[in-house]
Amino acid sequence: MNLCHSSKIIIKNLNIKNKDSALIITDKKREEIGKAIFNESAKICRTVLIKIPVADHPGEEPPKKVAELMKKFSFVIAPTTGSITHTKASQNAVKRGTTVITLPGITGKIMKQSIAVNYKRLKQNTSKLLNKLKFSKEMKIITNSGTNIKFKTIKRRWIKDDGDFKNNKLGNLPAGEVFIAPYEGTTNGILRVDLAKNDKTIYAKKGTFIKIKNGKVVHISDKNCLLAKYFKTIKNSTNIAELGIGTNPKAKLIENILQDEKALKTCHIAFGNNTSMGGKIYSKIHLDIILKNPTIYADNKLIMKQGVLL
Repeated sequence: MNLCHSSKIIIKNLNIKNKDSALIITDKKREEIGKAIFNESAKICRTVLIKIPVADHPGEEPPKKVAELMKKFSFVIAPTTGSITHTKASQNAVKRGTTVITLPGITGKIMKQSIAVNYKRLKQNTSKLLNKLKFSKEMKIITNSGTNIKFKTIKRRWIKDDGDFKNNKLGNLPAGEVFIAPYEGTTNGILRVDLAKNDKTIYAKKGTFIKIKNGKVVHISDKNCLLAKYFKTIKNSTNIAELGIGTNPKAKLIENILQDEKALKTCHIAFGNNTSMGGKIYSKIHLDIILKNPTIYADNKLIMKQGVLL
């Protein structure tokens, strides 16, 4: 399967029509994929390709001119190195009616693997998990490696990311997760990092210990890791922003967050910005870490045992 075929899958799944318009946002590291998606979209509708600088960190805002341009298209498809999913630019474009699909950190391997999922089955499986969680008020996550955290989900809505953008006009490809923004100030406990790596970039080594109190990180064991640097230098980066649970059976762990967070038998916790998912805290970063084989309780009811959904 080549980039052309995977790009066709993306465009077909989005159901882009001749009347639509599409803006493809990419950068020099993802340009080959950006051009492949552009070529398939241009066969159907007016399509523009634009390059932005490679982001310094996930969640960095795109240039202002690009943010304004995003509002003028039916679809924005963003195969970029850094994520623009949780930015003000994406949220403002969605408010104007644009559907924003982000592919942060996308690689050829991901295009061949988890993009090519059976979307009908993915929607069914993701909906089943959503139905188990949607009325929950408190979550607890435990892993064998040492994670043990709790948080409240009051006043928050579970969101499914299943490749269907008719109702949720902002999401990832590859798709495959159910996620929520924990209510601010309610997360407490310990995180042990299982995986926090994006290709060659290591945000925190396996086993890094993170203590959370009242919704914020108060201690990280490795003071020299990149994640610790972000905690020191980026406002609100210590906020516990998200819990997500993977539902994509084609997603294998490859040390790339975009795909790893969609894999079965994983969940992820994000730090920083939660405003795109109904939260109240804005940050210039949104960064996920992966937890393997979690045991998850919703309102003290066992939902997942060591990665297996019950």
